[in-house]
Amino acid sequence: MDVLKAIILGAVQGLTEFLPVSSSGHLVILGVILGRELGGEGSTAQSVLLHLGSWLAILWVFRGDVAKLVYPKINWHVISLLVLASIPAAIVGITIKKLLPEAQEGWIEHNVLQSPWVACFGLMFTAAVLWLAERPRELRVTLETAKGTDLWLVLLVGVAQMVALLPGVSRSGSTICMALMLYWVRSDAVRLSFLMGLIAIGGAGLIEAREISQIDAAPAIAGFLASLVFSLIGLSLVKLVVAKRKLRWFSAYTAAAGVAALIYLLVFPPA
Repeated sequence: MDVLKAIILGAVQGLTEFLPVSSSGHLVILGVILGRELGGEGSTAQSVLLHLGSWLAILWVFRGDVAKLVYPKINWHVISLLVLASIPAAIVGITIKKLLPEAQEGWIEHNVLQSPWVACFGLMFTAAVLWLAERPRELRVTLETAKGTDLWLVLLVGVAQMVALLPGVSRSGSTICMALMLYWVRSDAVRLSFLMGLIAIGGAGLIEAREISQIDAAPAIAGFLASLVFSLIGLSLVKLVVAKRKLRWFSAYTAAAGVAALIYLLVFPPA
């Protein structure tokens, strides 16, 4: 992969990781359009570095929230929420990457997680979720006040993150929308989603970190820096979008993108 394509993929990763439009879906479909560079040798390593840029962006933007987890004392309440919410995706991710036989893992990777067809329908699913989440409802739950039933219902936000392992299903969109449907205050739905993202993205990166040595330094650094910069932009935009109740704008976009990508695949089927 050359430097220019690495920058393009980094920019796409950065913006779409946080805007509710699915980074995985865009990267899978873009990989087909660019000649399936994401499907060849070193593709996993490139993806790890792109996600590392996004991870560092979350850490920087939410550095105050992260610091409050441990200072001036450990906030076990919020930590327990994040652990609960991370369990479903962790179980599925570890099962696929570590427990399944290599042949079965490869089949899932090729036919599901890297399938442009799945990505198309995942984008349409994201569109429906974003549309439904903006229905008027009384929002009252926060990270600090979640308790009892609200505390355990955070597992549903974790299920939404688990479903977002499918390409085309937005992780940020799914988790924020599920939190809104469970009556979370908008700003705290965003905080919950991206603090969960630190765990999910960081964990996935650790699992695949051994692959980094497979790629050339120049495109690796270029893609990483592009991902970091555009992730910072994407984080700022999504906070504004949720606050301004504009998720349905992205519902229209993901529906159109899913349909357009499906038409492209039907006209130019991947090899």
